[in-house]
Amino acid sequence: MTSGWAWQKWPVLTYGLTPYPSLKKWSLRCFGLVDQEVSWTWEEFLKLPRVEITSDVHCVTRWSKLDTAWEGVAIQTILEMAGVRSNATHVIAHCEQGYTTNMPLEVLDDDDVLLADT
Repeated sequence: MTSGWAWQKWPVLTYGLTPYPSLKKWSLRCFGLVDQEVSWTWEEFLKLPRVEITSDVHCVTRWSKLDTAWEGVAIQTILEMAGVRSNATHVIAHCEQGYTTNMPLEVLDDDDVLLADT
């Protein structure tokens, strides 16, 4: 996605074809149980406050990568900007090719969760 992203060094596991999104059409939108629906283009997303963390990756397909450097936008920044309501319990991610997944908000709303792009 960005110049620092090395797709060739990571396995890309998808339920369908490997997506190659157009960053000119890319958007991130938060809606639902929020005080204010918010959305960003790729250029706007890159201007949000950035954080860097180092963490281990453990994949369900039985591989690990230790001490991995990540950069992106903290999910807590996104949740705060949208004003997630107290009765919200999960986040549903709507992704390329119609894929969706849900995550408990109590797990997602943690200091080390990023929307990582580098």
